[in-house]
Amino acid sequence: MKRKMLFRSSLRRSRPCSPLIVVTAVVPALLLSACDFFAAGDSPTTGPGNLRPVQVDGKWGYVSSEGRITIVPTYEAAADFSEGMAAVRVGVDWGYVNEAGELTIPASYRAAGRFSEGLGAVRGTEAGALYGYINAEGVQTVSAQFEFALAFSEGMAAVRVAGQWGFVDAAGTTVISPQYSDARSFSEGLAAVEGPDGWIYIDRNGDVAIDPSFAIEFAGDFSGGMAAFATPAGWGFLDRSGRPAIAPQYEAAGPFSGGLAAVQNELWEYIDTEGRTVIPPQFREAGPFSEGLAAVRFNNKWTYVSKKTATIAIDREFLTAAPFEGGVARVSTGSAESENIGYIDTGGRYVWYPTN
Repeated sequence: MKRKMLFRSSLRRSRPCSPLIVVTAVVPALLLSACDFFAAGDSPTTGPGNLRPVQVDGKWGYVSSEGRITIVPTYEAAADFSEGMAAVRVGVDWGYVNEAGELTIPASYRAAGRFSEGLGAVRGTEAGALYGYINAEGVQTVSAQFEFALAFSEGMAAVRVAGQWGFVDAAGTTVISPQYSDARSFSEGLAAVEGPDGWIYIDRNGDVAIDPSFAIEFAGDFSGGMAAFATPAGWGFLDRSGRPAIAPQYEAAGPFSGGLAAVQNELWEYIDTEGRTVIPPQFREAGPFSEGLAAVRFNNKWTYVSKKTATIAIDREFLTAAPFEGGVARVSTGSAESENIGYIDTGGRYVWYPTN
């Protein structure tokens, strides 16, 4: 077994969590448990469409990007739309509505993931139920056989069988046999998987594409030809050749988006692909850029910074703030105990004033 050399550094840091997932769904209870991370945690492959989930008097429905109610709030929980479908909860079980507000797939699942590449991962209500995949008509095209299942990406989905992760195609055929203790979805033709010597990257044939000579404690998705990775020395970024394009030196790091990535050493800042500081350290937290804006936190409040000007772009503060998609971003006000969900446009104007 190959022994990998570790980067050495005096930088003190905490061990990264795996997998690193940012949950962005507004459902009051996650579709899955914390370990079932295929649903809201996955980065969407398509935009949210024209409809956004909102809560009114404790019930969930949907509004248009212009702030008009299009699906009357009647559900216990609601997730974002993806490929024209959105998971909603009726009682304790999940089904799917289309953009016309029709419950086209009845609420008969205990867990329901977002649709991606025409399929959604679901788990039945019976004790010990496994995960399979359904199409937009509700037909089970891949039988329930997986302990966990991620959304499809680039023609394949990561699934777990007998405690090991592998990959299947849209027909449910095993393409890469379950053999890894952890796995992330394919991105830019590569997927990060965790083997006995740490994280590596494989290609769509299951062949090892990147196996650095140093141990990786966590490997992120490739975005813009770069992927965040963690070693005992800290976080850095790999290029597609497996070379540390930006050496490990940060306490934490996010993905590149629009040529910039958020990184942290006490405070968060933004760097370019050469590792140069573009927006100086000043944030308590910082998200990825989307549509020219990124959510950032000062003290206990969030707002948005502009990539173009590197200054605060929206003169409002929020309890939470999500990335912009289709010119609209989800924000919240109030408190963690009583959160109000709303939506703003890129000028900071409310499209939907926060409600709960």
